[in-house]
Amino acid sequence: MHLGPSKTASLHYCLSGLGKLVLRGMAPIQLAPHSLVLLPPGLAYRLESVSSKPLLPERWRQVCGAAPEEFLSRPIAGDCQAGVETACGELRIGLADGTELFTSLGTPIVVHFGSTEGLQDQFAMLLAEAARPGIGSRVLTEALLKQCLVMALRRWSENDPSPLPWLAAMADTRLMRALCAMSEQPAAAYSVDSLALIAGMSRSAFASAFRRTFGQSPMSLVKLMRLRRAGEILSTTSLPVAEVAKRVGYSSRSNFSVAFSEFHGMDPSGFRRMFSVIAKERV
Repeated sequence: MHLGPSKTASLHYCLSGLGKLVLRGMAPIQLAPHSLVLLPPGLAYRLESVSSKPLLPERWRQVCGAAPEEFLSRPIAGDCQAGVETACGELRIGLADGTELFTSLGTPIVVHFGSTEGLQDQFAMLLAEAARPGIGSRVLTEALLKQCLVMALRRWSENDPSPLPWLAAMADTRLMRALCAMSEQPAAAYSVDSLALIAGMSRSAFASAFRRTFGQSPMSLVKLMRLRRAGEILSTTSLPVAEVAKRVGYSSRSNFSVAFSEFHGMDPSGFRRMFSVIAKERV
């Protein structure tokens, strides 16, 4: 099953079966019951079943005619043979300043729970609420998702000697100022010096703290945010590619196209066409 890039982080929980989640340029993520994967925004991927019989891949199709509060869809890839069943959804956690918590997530978070310690009960309640929404369903599902996320982050922290360093920025208002500026104004002509000035730090102290926290240089994260924002604009508007490039800080369309292709695995026009096909399939 092929899924296009999401505007926000996406969560995947394996309910049953064996499979893998495949991302371009990364090792496949193995899926087994109680595996949970949190993907950064802007990544196209596919879900594959580990089955002895070949299955026909399909693209994700949105359930048609559903009321706004009915947000559960159950697409099936292949011909209903035994495969892998996952609960998937988009995850948006906004901060007080308008930014999103997972904007700068660089790599997927993968957590494997045991059969007696997984999120089975939480997801059973989530699916039940989504299938038959009623009064208070949104509040309940949000609370259940938050619980699942906290449990996953705790498990990640237990198993990783340097867990989620990017979360440290939440406690450092100086780095947060720079991060918010990158997110809110991706087209600005940033440099390490200008970002250090926004953060209120010396250039060397800022560069060192930023790399220690986010695992990459400030300008690398600026580029990542720009290309993810470009993907959002291309998939949701009909703006010319040159205008999209300008809106995310590229003065040259050719340079933008090269950088975009390296990051997304296809050129901007092909990326837009892919989303156009997916949108038609959802109708």
